[in-house]
This record gives sequence, structure tokens and C-alpha cells, in this order.
Amino acid sequence: MIRVAIIGAGPAGLVAARTLVNAGAVVRVYDKGRRPGGRLNTREHGSYQFDHGSQFFTVRDERISPMLEDWVSHKVVALWEGRLVRLMGDTAEVARPTKRYVGTPSMISLAKELSEELEIISLTRITGVERNKKGWHLHDELGGHHGTFDRVVIAIPAPQAVPLLSEVPLLQRAAEAVEMAPCFAGMFVFSEPPPMDFDGAFVGDGPFTWIARDASKPGRPDVETWVVHASPEWTRRHWSGDRTDVAQSFLEELTMRFGPLPNTLFERAHRWGYALADGSTPGVLWDAKLGIGAVGDWCLGGRVEGALVSGIQIADKVIES
Repeated sequence: MIRVAIIGAGPAGLVAARTLVNAGAVVRVYDKGRRPGGRLNTREHGSYQFDHGSQFFTVRDERISPMLEDWVSHKVVALWEGRLVRLMGDTAEVARPTKRYVGTPSMISLAKELSEELEIISLTRITGVERNKKGWHLHDELGGHHGTFDRVVIAIPAPQAVPLLSEVPLLQRAAEAVEMAPCFAGMFVFSEPPPMDFDGAFVGDGPFTWIARDASKPGRPDVETWVVHASPEWTRRHWSGDRTDVAQSFLEELTMRFGPLPNTLFERAHRWGYALADGSTPGVLWDAKLGIGAVGDWCLGGRVEGALVSGIQIADKVIES
């Protein structure tokens, strides 16, 4: 049996791990976070919850369809039938009808389903990957050593993958060419419904790109929880600001666009350093001779489905090699 190390427990890494385990490989997943999920994560505060990363996902690729059927049957995924619009200035148009799915009762539910029975080493940041005659060895930031592995899959944002690809310059250069944009996420609970007549909005101008009533998704508590994503430009301008001040700036911008807001019961801002692939998408990176590669939504143009498909693709390459 081949031994595979996967660095990163986001959707790409988890699907790759699940596919490889099903094929008989021995897989160990390393992640710097306290729990798996990456952007399939959910922020919780008391009785409040927010999908502050990935908002939903669509399924167009036939390789994901069987997985989707399982997730729906296990009640960890459901169709979101909220009222979605596209905002541009004072104009609001109904968004294109598409089947949009969410984890239930939160996005982290899908990550929990994917990670079930996987060996995941959490709170471990891998900082180095080396190869010798015996195989691949990993080093973490605390000086720990992990190995030996026959194959390594790096499933983290491209800028973070670059230093771990030093043994394969061709792949390293491909990852270096990928630019990723940051995103500030705002999370709010209002005392009563705010003056936004939609459940989700793709915003085409101004400081925001997305606004959603999180409670409109299936299985959520009946509370006025809202999530707002800022544009990369707005995020960069406010990046070094105090998060409390940034949350207030979100509210000021919302007030300017929609009018006076109800009182807030909770407000918080979160930084996503590598939220969106901004530029070329190189496809799945893999060196069959050395047995190492990199994967993620940034390989296939972003979106959760891109991450899932890339995880399947690199697992297939590992198996073929």
C-alpha cells in the first residue's frame, strides 16, 4: 500500500484523502487549523452561527454527482432555495436560476462528513518537504518530523504551497504564477430584519461582492444572521485595521447603500488572506516521477466544485503513479 501525506484539510485535500483511502492507500492529513474544513468552515458564537467562508456550491461535473447524492441522503447537504439577486447601483435583478447547495445545519457539516474516519493531524503547520532515498519527509514549524511517505499532495492556497514545492521547480513556478486576492468577511446579527429584500446578493459595484441572510439557508436557527464579503480592493485598504473597526466600517457601508439598520446583537470581521484565485489557473500540478503535487480550487478557477474536482483529479494521478 502506498503511503500518502496530504497537507491541507480543505475540500480539495479532504476529497483527495477520501478517494485515496477508498482506493486502499494509507493517508495522513496535516492541517494548521483546529478542525478540518478550510473555507467550508462555520464561525460559531454562542447560539449564533455564520458560514463566513464558502457560501454555497454548485455541481456541474458528473464526478461530483454521486457524492452529492450521498451527502443529501445523509442530510449533511441540502438545496438552498433562497431569493438571490444581482445588485448593480439601484438595480436588483433576480439571479440566474441554478441549483445551489449548502451544508446542513452549517457548511462545516460537509467537511465533517468528508473527514469522517480519516487520520487528520490538526494544529500542525508543515513548513518543509524533503525527499531522500526512503521517500518524502515533512517538517513542521515546531521542529517535528513526519514520514516517511511515498507521495505528497499539497492542498493549500498557491502562495503557501510555493515554499513546499522547492524540490520541484517547475511546479513551484506554476504555483508562483497564481495570484490570490484577500477577502474581509463581516458577520452580523440584527435585532430585527434589516432593509435588504433578498436572501443572497451578488454585488457588482461598491465595497461588497456578496451579502447573505445566513438564516435563510436550510437547517439554520431563525435569527437575523447576515454575512457580507468585501471586494479585494476594499479588503486591501482595510487589511491592517482593527477588526472591530472593520466591522463598524461594514455597517456604515451597508447603511449608505440600504438605509438605517436595526441594532446589532453581534458583529465581527474575519480576514481571509487567500480567498480568490486572481489570474491564471494552471490545472492540477503533479510530478509523477517524484510523486508530489499541489491542488486546490485555484488550480481550476475557484469555487468549491473546482476544489472537489481537483481533489479527485490528483487522487487519480497518485493512484496511476
